[in-house]
Amino acid sequence: MTLARSDTGTPAYAVLGMATSGIDLDRDTVRDLAVVRLDEQGGLVDEWATTLDEGTFADQGAQVRELLSQMAVVTHNGRLGVEMLRRVLTRAGWDVPTIAQATTLEASFTYLPRLLRRRLADCCTAAGVTGPDGQASGEARATAELLVRFLGGVAGVPPAHELTGVTLRAWVYPWPAHPTRAAAPRPRPWVRPAPRPYGLAPAPRHLNARQLADGAAGTLGHEHAYLTLLAEEVARGRLPEPEPGARTGQSGLTGFTDPPALRLLEEVATVLRVDDLAAAHRDFVNTLIAQAIEEDRYAQEERQELFRLASLLGVPWSVVLEPIVEATPLDFPKVVDNTGSSRRPAAGGGAGPKAIRAWAAANGYVIAPEEKIPWNVVRAFEEAQEQQN
Repeated sequence: MTLARSDTGTPAYAVLGMATSGIDLDRDTVRDLAVVRLDEQGGLVDEWATTLDEGTFADQGAQVRELLSQMAVVTHNGRLGVEMLRRVLTRAGWDVPTIAQATTLEASFTYLPRLLRRRLADCCTAAGVTGPDGQASGEARATAELLVRFLGGVAGVPPAHELTGVTLRAWVYPWPAHPTRAAAPRPRPWVRPAPRPYGLAPAPRHLNARQLADGAAGTLGHEHAYLTLLAEEVARGRLPEPEPGARTGQSGLTGFTDPPALRLLEEVATVLRVDDLAAAHRDFVNTLIAQAIEEDRYAQEERQELFRLASLLGVPWSVVLEPIVEATPLDFPKVVDNTGSSRRPAAGGGAGPKAIRAWAAANGYVIAPEEKIPWNVVRAFEEAQEQQN
């Protein structure tokens, strides 16, 4: 699908594509911004894209004001991005009014009700429009095409009021013509020391973006939007690591420490209007565990990533362990606790978990006390025993 040029030339929608340096509203910023403006019928009026530089944002701020003032701002899952853009403009001296906005992700529940994953690429594929290309400009055009498809009706669904009514609300909030104060000096966020330094968790190697997006399957509205964003940030490795030595307890959601990722995600959840953050995180991890078990993807490396993810989100490790234990055959060595005890029968051939763990340690396998013994270690142990015999 290609955007058709507008006959009226009067913009009503400003569709945004963004690239941010992260999701921390205090430390990150919008680095690339693209705007595609459409009229009320979805005709293309104009396009604009730039790399934002907070050091010289006065000129760019005026341009952004011209593009967004009294426009209905549309993103896919970008309420957080719009809030980050607001803060960038505020630091540049602009008094940004309320922004009338809508998201094509939320609208997709009306137009594409049967989708499980609702990333921009998923929605574009289902609606038959060109998907994003990984750039801010490509995201803006893909979201604009999706919006046009929705305004024109998909599968006979008439235009939803959440998309048509937002243009009327936009006129209530005119922007000021000029900045009202001097720009606040602010070093570039990616070199400024953090108020509380932390490192970033590595992107998972065994959980890909599609599998992580499945963690939002079955959720609705704001929770789905939040979990979709969470899946993207985990896939990119942009959540802060827990402090050294921190571990999520078995009995509480936050354990002994408050993980820095959890502190960050609480603010994100507020912007995205998620009511029960702990339940959303637990559902997310539960869904990933269930899919890992169904697809037989819970060997040692995959489990370690799930444990790390649970720690980041303040979810007890038992949420990961218990379903895996239940899915494990009875003749498989049970995960032992720190005392070495086991509540399951030992492996066949008279070799118990202690013997297998001792052999594994001597042969370079790393198995934490709270982990179950991976299948590949048991097989390697049995093969070694057969060769000796």
